[in-house]
Amino acid sequence: MNRLMIASMLVAGVLFSGCAVKTGNSKLEKMERTDISRMLIKGKTTQDDVVRLFGEPQSTDFMQDGRKKWVYSFLASKEKGINYVPVVSMFVRGTDDETKSLVVLFNKDNTVSDYIFSKSKGETKAGLLN
Repeated sequence: MNRLMIASMLVAGVLFSGCAVKTGNSKLEKMERTDISRMLIKGKTTQDDVVRLFGEPQSTDFMQDGRKKWVYSFLASKEKGINYVPVVSMFVRGTDDETKSLVVLFNKDNTVSDYIFSKSKGETKAGLLN
């Protein structure tokens, strides 16, 4: 009986280790810096073009010099397999995270003046030992 229980827990751990939560702008999920540089041409790409490419921005602001600033972001968090191990997960658990962010600045004529795309990986730790 104990072997069956251990085997069941191992199978469950493998099956559930791929669970992921994705939030934000899904269009950024598969984007890389080269993709963005092909899409956004400084002085040429308009705000309407950016909306067609990425949808409405998640946040907007104005720079001190009057340029508009649009922000897009995407976060994917994938559960670690250890999260599904009984008792152990009370002490150690977490997620592997990937964040992508795109900030676009617009000239007064509503064309792209500048942009920055960043991508980072990290982890979130939880549990009694973290």
